[in-house]
Amino acid sequence: MTHKRLAKGLTLLFFAAATSFAACGGEDPLTTEQKYCNQRCDCNGCTDSERATCVDDKINLKDESESDCGEEYSTLLRCLTNDAACADGDYDESMCFAEESDLNSCLNPPPACNLVNNGVCNEPPPKGDGLCVAGSDTMDCSVPTCPSAGDGICDEPEGTGLCAEGSDPLDCGLSCPTENNGVCDEPGGTGTCAAGTDPTDCYCAYTSDGYCDEPEGSGLCPEGSDSVDCGGGGACVRCAEYYPGSSATLCPESQSLWNAFNTCACGTCAAVCSANFCAGGDGSTDCINCIDTTCSSQLSACSNDF
Repeated sequence: MTHKRLAKGLTLLFFAAATSFAACGGEDPLTTEQKYCNQRCDCNGCTDSERATCVDDKINLKDESESDCGEEYSTLLRCLTNDAACADGDYDESMCFAEESDLNSCLNPPPACNLVNNGVCNEPPPKGDGLCVAGSDTMDCSVPTCPSAGDGICDEPEGTGLCAEGSDPLDCGLSCPTENNGVCDEPGGTGTCAAGTDPTDCYCAYTSDGYCDEPEGSGLCPEGSDSVDCGGGGACVRCAEYYPGSSATLCPESQSLWNAFNTCACGTCAAVCSANFCAGGDGSTDCINCIDTTCSSQLSACSNDF
């Protein structure tokens, strides 16, 4: 009987000890946030207060991310704890830049772009036309970059063809209302359209060969496409004397100045100038104001070329 009581007592004592150890035996495992902050502070030498602030900041970020961006948050924390490293007393987190950017983009998505997926990159220049904010038109803006984008000449397939479609939206967003009418309307022709917007009419395989190949000459090329050979009958005019719709021949040395001015006036200010000044008429008040403020340097350069 004594042995039975002793055995029973030992059994109860064992369970009591086990229960007591489970209740207070060992600390709870560290959370990912605590692990990160410990690693960071052990490297940087944080105070206890700074360590606690680090944990609180990460917990707040976790709570903010929980509803829609939990996966991005977890990916960032894994990178911060597993890939970031202490280097000369500084906790280097630079290798987690992509994960941090993904989380920031998820938490703060860019405003919607109402021109998304229209075949033209509408994000800020140089790759886009600036009508939408960065990151809001990713499908259209994933096209290869164009080294000559924004130089005043359309370099997409419908222009010079040097760049991919959609990669030169500033220059190629301009249109020529008289495109393909049998007359070259780019600078060097009538000059009523921006360079690169009337490529079919302005192409002449025999340009500058010493023979006029426009209709009044051999007739092998469209009117205005061989201006160097066919412009000898009269004096050319400089940029200061030229205007949209002019029938005069623009001097070759003035073409770059006119192109820069015309691209700004009929591109950047197209909303207020396309129906008047760019169509060969007098500029409206809004058009003139836009040119004076937005195209002042191009206007000054052209006005001083006489």
